[in-house]
Amino acid sequence: MTTVLDKHLPLDAAADIIGELGLKGGQILRANRTMQRIVRNAWTRLPSARRPPTFDEFANGVPAHHWALMFRVCALSQLGRTSEACAVITAARHRTAAPGDGARRSASS
Repeated sequence: MTTVLDKHLPLDAAADIIGELGLKGGQILRANRTMQRIVRNAWTRLPSARRPPTFDEFANGVPAHHWALMFRVCALSQLGRTSEACAVITAARHRTAAPGDGARRSASS
């Protein structure tokens, strides 16, 4: 069984997650599909004035580390490890909201 990952998901991050969690083909496929569905839903829920004209334009704007984070969360969920998936989401939210976050500083510079 050949599993094709989303073109936006960094392969090195995907390989690390797959190896670390011991994912099998079907689990990889389901995690990948779920991740893609999340991003597509985010695009469709944007107000039309803020929505890029195509999904690909929107997907290209999602940072690579967010794709990897979503893949990890989806994979953990596929494995039934929902409390760990929630912990990863919570940690990412706290990191993003941290006053010393480099992304926030560079955006305001």
